[in-house]
Parts: sequence; structure tokens; C-alpha cells
Amino acid sequence: MRKFICRVLFAVLAAGLFYFPAVSNAGGPPDLNGTWIGYYNDGTKSEYVWAIRQTGLTLAIENVGGKTVKSKGRLEGDKVIADDLATQNGTLSADGTKITWSDGVVWKKSPSLEGTWVGYYDDGSKSEYVWAIHQTGSTLSIENVGGETAKSKGRIEGDKVFAQDFATQHGKLSADGTKITWTDGVVWKKQ
Repeated sequence: MRKFICRVLFAVLAAGLFYFPAVSNAGGPPDLNGTWIGYYNDGTKSEYVWAIRQTGLTLAIENVGGKTVKSKGRLEGDKVIADDLATQNGTLSADGTKITWSDGVVWKKSPSLEGTWVGYYDDGSKSEYVWAIHQTGSTLSIENVGGETAKSKGRIEGDKVFAQDFATQHGKLSADGTKITWTDGVVWKKQ
């Protein structure tokens, strides 16, 4: 019996000494790649539209909405550091969609509408229209690629989508970014 207990104790200790839990990187750093729109303390939109390209924790930040401004940066937990900007320190929101800079300016990540969208009427039947959306910052170019010519300029502001040249000009983007519900009941689904 004593030998048995010693063997069990040895096996338990040996297993404990050589047990290494798997290290998971599934969470990884938040993805900051994309277009960011700046807003001042009073809520007015900044003239700057920022593009962030991320490799690991390293950031390349560039104004794509006007005069050339570039910065290198990095991500440290929820801290965003922009080495070459006047305001260098920001805090990333828990959901990764907002950077609040130390000067009070807030950058909001603009969802990407780039791609093909298929329309469905409010009764669920499929529309004959297939839409291609091209996006630069918050500016949209919308075109029917499924038949009859129809085009519009537009923009996105948060979850609000505007198509200035269509009869129905106002839509709302779903939280997951895959549907636009227009005020006339038509729903576009991203393909």
C-alpha cells in the first residue's frame, strides 16, 4: 500500500511539474484597422478623417480627409499612443469603436459599407436591384449593378446612412453592419 501511495504521489507531483496550460492568443489586440471620424468636445464633426493601419500593436495613422498628417503609434492595452500628433495619448473604449484623446477629441470608427448589397421589400420578396457601395471615409458612392441605372452620393454618420439622390434618403445600419433598413421599409443585406 505504501508503494502505491508513493507512486500516486510521485505521478501527481510529476504531472504538476510538467503541466503547462495552453496560452491563447485568440483575444489578441483589438482591431483598429479602418476609418475613424473625429468629433470635438461640443459634438461637431472634425474636418479630419483618419485611417489607421495596424500590424500587431504598431499603428500607422494618416489623415485621409484633407491636408497630409501622418503619425506612427502603438497600442498598449486600452491606451493608444500617436507619437507624431500634438495630442499623443488616447483611451480606447471597451468595444473598440471609440478613441478618446486627452484633449477631449473623440474618434469614432466608421463601419465599412464597402461591398455588394441586395435589397428586400418589406414583404420579404427580393428586389431586382443589386447595389454596390464604395466608401471613402464617411462618403459613399452607391450604384445599382443589377440592371437599371441608378446612382447616388451618400454618407454614413454612426448608424445613420444617407443617400442624397434617392427618393428614400434615410436608412439605419444594423449593429452588426450587415443590414440597412430604409425608412420606406426596404432592407439591404450585405453579401
